[in-house]
Amino acid sequence: MTEWNEALEKKILKKSRFVLTVRILRILMIGVLLYGAYMIALAFITDGLHVAEENDYYTKLALDWTVPNVRGAFGFEEEEISPLGTSAFSYPLVRTVGKKEMVVGEAQVTKRLANSLSSIEYQTPSRDELDRFFFFYPQDPRNGNSLKAYGQPDVWNTLDKLHEGTVAEVAFSTDRFMTPEELVAQLEPYDIDVLWMPLHTGEFETFTPDGWGGGGDDLSVNTLFGLTGGQSVSDDFRSFSSIYRLDSETIQDSQQMMMANMETLLEEKSASYYERFLGLSYLNERYEYMEENGFMVYGAVVTGPVKELLKLEEEAMVAGEQLGQVELWNWEEE
Repeated sequence: MTEWNEALEKKILKKSRFVLTVRILRILMIGVLLYGAYMIALAFITDGLHVAEENDYYTKLALDWTVPNVRGAFGFEEEEISPLGTSAFSYPLVRTVGKKEMVVGEAQVTKRLANSLSSIEYQTPSRDELDRFFFFYPQDPRNGNSLKAYGQPDVWNTLDKLHEGTVAEVAFSTDRFMTPEELVAQLEPYDIDVLWMPLHTGEFETFTPDGWGGGGDDLSVNTLFGLTGGQSVSDDFRSFSSIYRLDSETIQDSQQMMMANMETLLEEKSASYYERFLGLSYLNERYEYMEENGFMVYGAVVTGPVKELLKLEEEAMVAGEQLGQVELWNWEEE
């Protein structure tokens, strides 16, 4: 039997510390390996399911529908996914003025596992960059009474004074509800591009919009919903097809694309995804109304040479005109 002494005690303690250290290092190594395997698996799954591409497509689609003449530029910059499955990415915001796209800000998207905790933030130089235009109803959907449209003062005088070597964007309301085909045909004689049209999607008939205003003889909604050129995407969200303006040749395609995208969102995504994350309120009500009643518009955002835009002053249907961004001449197709 070994006699207990101080040297033996030190030896045992040293061995115990060594064994404990090895065990701790082993646990740490296993933890690191498990974490690495988890992150690799998480990245593999998200890449394989094209989660970032899908969220990129739908956030840009929602922007197209709800903000007149502002859309997300092609592509995005993605950050590394977090251990909790949170993905973040960003892309430039652009506005079409003439034939050029002008960068007006940046969208920063944070997609968490819970849609209610996900967010889309728009960073722009000015607070009103994304709510620059407003549109007035020509008739009150609740009672059929005719309404007025109030625009910015001196829009036509400003366009008249601007140098002919400039282009601009102009928004206006119409004096009656029209089909997109009717409005495009009415604007066809002018050398301008039609970019966006506000839609009547059942507001005040099948639902009450979240934000609206009126002074008795006018009525407008804050939560706009509009028709754009249109987008479609492949099943893996890696191949896109886009139309950037509304014209007689593609107007039917634009409407079909919009209905198809709305239907896909309603069938494949939860209400929390398109309502809370994308901000598309009453999407189901809008879809059903448009499917039953067709597309009805009551205004447009257009762009072109300032002297061509000035000619719209003579159009009886144009009301509530507003002047947007003005740029130097770029009215040539690239």
